[in-house]
Amino acid sequence: MNLRLLVLAAFLLHIVSVMAADTSPPSTPKPLRGDYQIYGGTLSEMLPPTPSDKKVAFMVTGPAAKDLFLQIGPNIAKENACSEAKDYRERRRGDLSCVHMKGEGYSCYFGLDLKTGKGMHGAIC
Repeated sequence: MNLRLLVLAAFLLHIVSVMAADTSPPSTPKPLRGDYQIYGGTLSEMLPPTPSDKKVAFMVTGPAAKDLFLQIGPNIAKENACSEAKDYRERRRGDLSCVHMKGEGYSCYFGLDLKTGKGMHGAIC
């Protein structure tokens, strides 16, 4: 069942990235770059997953992250951002958060509770 949820999450992320891109028809799949981590506990205090406590955090990078960043705009206020760095920009929409740092590029984060299938944050400040 966990594999099915991961495949579903990857498929949904793929659909979101395709829909967010303005330069190609929706039927053209695009590759994804990123990482995921399965864990129990919380993002700040990760534990090994258990049958009753399994979550996954995704980080998407590259063109898909840039597309998502541009689609969920505007930037959040600097005083509410996770960093005070000069070249740091952050955007949030629901459980999706995306950042851009000059020189490092774009990255987006989101998560899923694998027990319930509900979305959740995939990163902490």
